[in-house]
Amino acid sequence: MFQVTDAAKDELKTIWEARALPEGRYLKLAVKPEWTGPGDFGVVIDAEKGGEVFYEHEGIVVLAVDPGLAENLERSVFDFKQTHQGAGFTLDVY
Repeated sequence: MFQVTDAAKDELKTIWEARALPEGRYLKLAVKPEWTGPGDFGVVIDAEKGGEVFYEHEGIVVLAVDPGLAENLERSVFDFKQTHQGAGFTLDVY
């Protein structure tokens, strides 16, 4: 099962609150080609398309994942880590 750590949920909630997203808009995990930024994945703001897997934290949806992506990443962990290189989201695939 795809896992989102508490640290990632906390950071996503912080972003969600700062962006004040309107109803029906979510932070979504995106991979290429939808993700066009640096690295292999990122978090984008998107509207619900139907079928997404939603991850909640403290009563709010903090992350949406397309069902096919959630299935492909079923043994993966989405985390937020502080390292000597800085802070950021990680996607550990097992």
